[in-house]
Amino acid sequence: MTEGEVHTAEVADDVGKAYGEWFKGYIRLFGRRCLEWLLVYLFGYYNASFGWLMAPLFFLVLRDKRAKEKKVKFDIVRSLANANEKDVLFEIQRFSNLPSWVTFPDMERVEWLNKIIRQLWPYAGHYVKDLCKYTIEPSIRDALKGYKISGFQFEKIILGDTPPRFSGVKVYDDTSRHEIIMDADFAYAGDCKFEVRMARIRAGIKDLQISGRIRVVMKPLVRQVPLVGGLQVFFLNNPDVDFNLIGVADVFDMPGISDILRSIVIEQIANMMVLPNRFPIQLVDDINVVELKCPMPAGVIRLHVIEAKNLMKMDVGVMGMGKSDPYCILYLGAQKFQTKTINNTVNPKWDYCCEAMCDVIRRQTILLECWDWDANLPGHKNDDFLGRANLDVYSIWKNGEMDMWVPLSDAKSGRLHIRATWLDLADASNLLEVQLEEIRALQNLTKNPLHSSVLLVWVDSAKKLNPSHKSIPDPFVRLHVGNSTMETTPRLRTNDPVWEEGFTFLVRNPKTQELKVEVIDQKTGQVQGKAEIDLNTLLREKSLEIVGEEYILSGASGGLASVKLTLTLRVFKTAQKRDDGDGGPKEKGEAELVELENPTPADIKALPVTKSVDTPTPPPDQAAPPAAGQTPPAPIPTSVPLPASDADAPVVRESITESETLSGGGDNAVEEIGVTAAEHLKESPSIDEMICGTVSPIMQMAALPTGTQEDHLRKRVICNAGEHNLGRIQLTVKYGPRNNLVIVVHKVEYLQKEEDGELPDPYVKLYLLPDRSKDSKRKTDVIKDDCSPVYDERFEYSVAPNELTQRTLDVCVINKKGLLHFQRSSVMGQIRLDCGLLDPNKATEWYDLRPEIESDSE
Repeated sequence: MTEGEVHTAEVADDVGKAYGEWFKGYIRLFGRRCLEWLLVYLFGYYNASFGWLMAPLFFLVLRDKRAKEKKVKFDIVRSLANANEKDVLFEIQRFSNLPSWVTFPDMERVEWLNKIIRQLWPYAGHYVKDLCKYTIEPSIRDALKGYKISGFQFEKIILGDTPPRFSGVKVYDDTSRHEIIMDADFAYAGDCKFEVRMARIRAGIKDLQISGRIRVVMKPLVRQVPLVGGLQVFFLNNPDVDFNLIGVADVFDMPGISDILRSIVIEQIANMMVLPNRFPIQLVDDINVVELKCPMPAGVIRLHVIEAKNLMKMDVGVMGMGKSDPYCILYLGAQKFQTKTINNTVNPKWDYCCEAMCDVIRRQTILLECWDWDANLPGHKNDDFLGRANLDVYSIWKNGEMDMWVPLSDAKSGRLHIRATWLDLADASNLLEVQLEEIRALQNLTKNPLHSSVLLVWVDSAKKLNPSHKSIPDPFVRLHVGNSTMETTPRLRTNDPVWEEGFTFLVRNPKTQELKVEVIDQKTGQVQGKAEIDLNTLLREKSLEIVGEEYILSGASGGLASVKLTLTLRVFKTAQKRDDGDGGPKEKGEAELVELENPTPADIKALPVTKSVDTPTPPPDQAAPPAAGQTPPAPIPTSVPLPASDADAPVVRESITESETLSGGGDNAVEEIGVTAAEHLKESPSIDEMICGTVSPIMQMAALPTGTQEDHLRKRVICNAGEHNLGRIQLTVKYGPRNNLVIVVHKVEYLQKEEDGELPDPYVKLYLLPDRSKDSKRKTDVIKDDCSPVYDERFEYSVAPNELTQRTLDVCVINKKGLLHFQRSSVMGQIRLDCGLLDPNKATEWYDLRPEIESDSE
C-alpha cells in the first residue's frame, strides 16, 4: 500500500471510531430517557405516592451537585500540583487556597523535592502494584476465609500521573539539639484508581484526595551513619480526605451515607498517624525505643466548655419562635470529646470539663463544633450545623490559662464561652495534693471526672506463657486503669512475645487506683495470666518511675510466666503565664506595676527591687516648668544600672515629709534612696515629676515610703491614659493559619467619665475596612459603669492573603449611655490598624485611643 492509501485507511478508522462513540452515547441517552419516562408512567399507573418519585430524584440532584463541586475542587488542586513554580505564582491572584510558602513567610518552597517525586512517581506505581498483589492481597484473602468469603483480588491498581505535592516545608531552629522537627504541607489529589473483585462483585475507589500538615521528628541524633536514630511521622490534626466510589460501592456515594464512610476512613487514619498516634521508624538499633515509639506528652489541656449564647434557631416553631437542641464536639488531633445535649434553647449552659493530652505545642489547634441534635437521624453528620471555632494550642501554653468568648464561624450568630488551662507534667509527688485540691474545687462546677496525673505504660515483652501445652497462643496484652482499656497488637504463635508498645492513661488519684494487666490468647479468648499493680508504689519511687520491671502473672500455666513493663507517672502542675509581653519568659519576681490601680502602702512596699530600669525620657511638654528663681531639676537617666557588687546591699528607704512634697522641692525631695542607688543619682526630681514620668525609675529602684500620703503612694494614672488622654486598649491581632484574621479584645483602661461624673457603659465595635456592611461588623458585650472594662472576647474575619494589605481594622470604643445624648458623639476613642503591617512577633499590644476619625452610626 502506498503512503496515501495508508493515510486514507487511518482517517477512515478514526471516523468509524468517532461515529461508533457517538452512536453508543446516543443509545445510552435514549435508553436513560426511556427508563425515566417508564418510571413516571409506572408510578402513575399503579397510583403510587408522589413522594416515592421525588425522594430518589432529590438524592440524585444532590449527588450530581456534589459530584460537580468535587470535580471542580479536584481540577483546581491537580492544576496546582502539575504546574511549575511560575504557573503557581501566576495563579496567586486568582485562587485563595495558596501554597503555604505564600501565606506564611516561614514556610520554604521545595520545588526541587516535588520535581524528584514527579520523576520517581512511575516507579512508585510499580512498587505499589507489586505490594498490593503479592503482600496485601494474600493477607486479605486469608482473613476473609474466616467469614467464608472467597475470590478476593485486585482488578486494577493505578496510581495515575499526578504525584503528591509538598507546598511548603518548615524546619524549626529553636528545638533541642538532639532532635530535628520538620513540618510539611502535604497534598495528594491524584487520578488513582483501585478496583477489587470479591465473590463476583466489583467495587473500588478513585480520585483520592488527602491534604494536611504532616510532621517529621528526627530523633535522637547519633554519631553514626545515618546520623538519625529514628523518625516519627504523624499528622498534627485530622487530614482532609475525599474520594469517589465506583462499581457496587457507588450506591453508597449519597449525601449522608458518603459522610459516614468518609468519617470511618478518617478515623482509621487517625488511629494510625494522627496525634497522639505516631508512625515510628527505627533507623539505628542502639537507641531508646521507648522515647521513639511512646514519648511523654508535652502537657495536658483542661478544657471547660461553659456556655454558648445566641446560637442559630434550627428547629423553627410556631410563628418562627424556634429553638435548637445544641451540643458541642471538641477535637484535638485524634482525640474527641462531646458535651451533653441541652434541649430547646439557644443559650445552653453545659459546664463540661475534659482533659486532652497534648504531644506538640506549635502548629496544633483545638477544633470546637456546635450541632443541633436531630432525633430522626443518628450521627452528628446528619444533625444541623451551628458553627465552629478554633483555639491555638501555643496560645494556651503561652498564657497558662485562657478564659474568653469565642465567636462561631460559618454561622450567622453564636459564640462560645471557653476556659482552657495548660497543665505541665512534673515528677514531684508533693504536687499531687495541690492538684487534688484544685480538682475538688472544680468538681463543684462540673460532674465530669477530672484527673490529677498521667501514667505511661511501656509493654516490652512476656516470657513462658504456656510452655507445657502443645497449643501455642496468639497473645496480646489488655491494660485497665479506671474505666480506660487499651490493647496491644497480637503476636502470632509464640510463648515469648515481644510487643514494644506504649500507652498513656489519665489517672484520677494514683493513691487509690491500680493498673490491671491481662495477657489473653486471641484464638481462644482465655486469660494466660494477669497482674495488678498499685500505682501508690510509683509515688515512693525516684522520679516516679519503674524501669524494666518483670511482674509475675498469676493464673498462668506453670507459674513461671512474667511480663516486662516500664511505668512512668507524672503529676499535673498548673502552668503560669510564660510571656510578659517583652518577647521573653517571665522572670521570677518581675513587678507588674501596670496592674496596680489603687495600690496600698503594703503593696508598694512588697514590690521587688530591680537592678536596671530602661525608661524613655518623657517629652519636654509633659514636664512642669520650674518656678521663678528655682533651679530646674536634673534629668532622670534612662538607664540606671546597679553595680554587681552592690546588688545584694541593703536599701535604705527614702523619707519624704508632707511639707517637702507640697513645696515641690526638686533637689531636696528625696533625702536618701538607697546606698547603691545614691552613687548614681546625686540629684533626684520631685515626687510629682516622678509620677508624671512615663515610668518612674525611682519607684522601681526602691519602694516608696510607708509613712507618706496615700496620694503619693498610688500608681500613676494620668500618664497611662494615652497620648490624647482618652485611655488605651489592649488587642491581639494576628493572621491565622486558616486564612483568617484573629482579633482578641482584652481590655480597655482609663476611659473618661461622663460630664456629670457618671461612669460610662463601654463596648468595642470592629469593622474591617473598607467594608462597613453588617457582615463586617463585630462588637463585644456592654460593660456597665466601668472606666477599665475587661472583655477577653475573640473575633475572626476570613481574609485572603493577597487582600490583607488592602484591609484596615477600625476599632471604636463606644459609650452605650452616650447614645441617649444627642448633643455629642458616643465614640469615646478610636484606632485604625493597617493589616498589611502586622508583626507576628508582636501580636498583643497596647494602643492609645484617639479622637473620633469619622462618625460611626449604629
